[in-house]
Amino acid sequence: MALRWVALHLFPTTALFTLFCRFILTGCYDGLGRVWKGSGWCTHILEGHSGAISSVSIINSKGDGSATVATASKDRTLRLWKFDAEDSSDHPARIRAFKILHGHNVPVQSVVAKTSGDMVCSGSWDCTINLWQTDDSNTDGDVVSIKKRKVNNKAKESQSEIEAVSTPVGHTQCVSCVVWPQNETVYSTSWDRFVRRWDVETGKDLADILCGKVLNCIDVGGEGLALIAAGGSDPILRIWDPRKPGTSAPVFQFSSHSSWISACKWHNTSSFHLLSSSYDGKLMLWDLRTAVSYSLSFHYLPMCYGPNKKQHFFSGYCSHKCFFVWQWPLAIMDKHKEKVLCADWWKGDSVVSGGVDDRFCISSDISI
Repeated sequence: MALRWVALHLFPTTALFTLFCRFILTGCYDGLGRVWKGSGWCTHILEGHSGAISSVSIINSKGDGSATVATASKDRTLRLWKFDAEDSSDHPARIRAFKILHGHNVPVQSVVAKTSGDMVCSGSWDCTINLWQTDDSNTDGDVVSIKKRKVNNKAKESQSEIEAVSTPVGHTQCVSCVVWPQNETVYSTSWDRFVRRWDVETGKDLADILCGKVLNCIDVGGEGLALIAAGGSDPILRIWDPRKPGTSAPVFQFSSHSSWISACKWHNTSSFHLLSSSYDGKLMLWDLRTAVSYSLSFHYLPMCYGPNKKQHFFSGYCSHKCFFVWQWPLAIMDKHKEKVLCADWWKGDSVVSGGVDDRFCISSDISI
């Protein structure tokens, strides 16, 4: 494993996305989005947000070089951007959003694009999820206004302000993360400790899992996109299999981190490999095939205290059975000096990550 390169931001890197191998999209506390080549060169700077960018997503990237991306911000808006991913100018191109999405009344925490690219989904501190149209030809969303800017008497690209087409409701605290693994289904996590699965067409809550801990991140993957991985306010990465009815217990629990888990990502092509990042400054790679599960039965005599709190006696005979999953991570990456805030896979055998230390790193040559 090798550290290919490190880019220094002036502020912590809060979000990144690498669905396509042609470029990496990052968001930062300075309110700017950035597009990077694999060589570490910043090709585009996305300007316009007045608050920190909390989440980014790539909507599509066409063969002609054009790309469309989305950003979510603490300024309570989402923005959509277009640029030429093949641009190789000497200086980063500064671009403005072509759409501004209004609908949340507090900071937006997460954004994800539908696989077809015609919609995006957002989660916010207002406890709601919003669905938005990105296709210009679709008129389901309300166009609030059109703004045109002029610089040196030259007209620039217009900015359309649109509203959400649907707002599924069910969470009672901050919606911390949303993912869209299949066209008809969105998953979300929240500080209310629930994982929820939503029907996109009806907006109904199809199923939910109570974790017991505040949740920061979620990803859906594994064989047949059947496994739900999530992490939050403890060091445990949990994985559920909804195909097993009658229980909400995780099928795997990995606990090698020493602080909150900030991100988890299934590998793009391997159904067994999973990446996690944490506030402990580390990234860890997991392989489900190396997990060892076992059950432990034990018996004990519970001890109770008498009225004087000095004498004790046995109150009965009890038994208990516990289920454990033991596993060491396949790899541990500790290139960051402080909290890791975001992480994703890059080109199959590399990992990109950003953190509070203002470092944006690519770790390469990871064996899968």
